[in-house]
Amino acid sequence: MTCKRRLLALVCVALATCAAQSQTSMLRVTDAWIRAAPPGAVVLAGYMTVENPGPKDIKITAAESPQFGMIELHRTAIEDDVARMRKQPHFLVPAGEKLVLAPNGRHLMMMMPNIPLQSGDNVTVVLTLDNGASLEVNAPLRSIR
Repeated sequence: MTCKRRLLALVCVALATCAAQSQTSMLRVTDAWIRAAPPGAVVLAGYMTVENPGPKDIKITAAESPQFGMIELHRTAIEDDVARMRKQPHFLVPAGEKLVLAPNGRHLMMMMPNIPLQSGDNVTVVLTLDNGASLEVNAPLRSIR
């Protein structure tokens, strides 16, 4: 490979990395929290507001956490008067809009906690975007009474 081609390849990689970082920095996460559950619970739910002030739609394609064995993207839907949770392939955050993850709607289904968690603990959640970039979010556990 010639020096010019190597330089061109490095520039392309740098531009792609900058584009991914730019897309990540466009998303703003607020009000992140996880509903605390009784000791021994194996499933918790995570909520937050994700704002996309940028000019392009962004998809959240996955989530993970070092404190949980698995996280799925879910939506609660009422079917035959029964609330059912359905796994989603992604969450769309439209350009110039907000995506609200809230009880009885879209949420993160957080399964198999690796450590006992209680109200007041903080959980790190990493959101993966459709361009391969990731966004780290810190969410406290909160009791709902």
